[in-house]
Order: sequence, then C-alpha cells, then structure tokens
Amino acid sequence: MGQMNRAIAREEDDRRKQDRFASTIVIAASIIAAVRLARDDISRPSPRVASVVADSVSLARMILAKVVH
Repeated sequence: MGQMNRAIAREEDDRRKQDRFASTIVIAASIIAAVRLARDDISRPSPRVASVVADSVSLARMILAKVVH
C-alpha cells in the first residue's frame, strides 16, 4: 500500500512541475519562433509557420529540461 501512495505522490509532483513550467515553455517557444520568423510573412497560417512553431516548442522543452535537471 505504501508503494502505491508513493507512486501517486510522484505522479502528482510530476504534474505540478509540468503545470508550473507550462507558461515558461510557451514564452520561450514564442520568443524562439518570433526570432526565426522575423522576416517571413506570417499573416496567414502556412506549413512553414506551423513547422517553426513546433520546432520552437521542442527546443524550449529541451532547454527547460536541461535547466531543471
């Protein structure tokens, strides 16, 4: 029973950490995407814009993981 409680507590702790850093990832990804798309026309959604945004989110998550651990 103690192992189950520890597992649940660990999951809750992981969830709190993810929630705490969600806004950090959004801000970092937005800055990265803005720099990468600074000279592009982004008035309409395009595959390039979607790709840059996805890459920026991945990069922001990778940076955050390095900083936290």
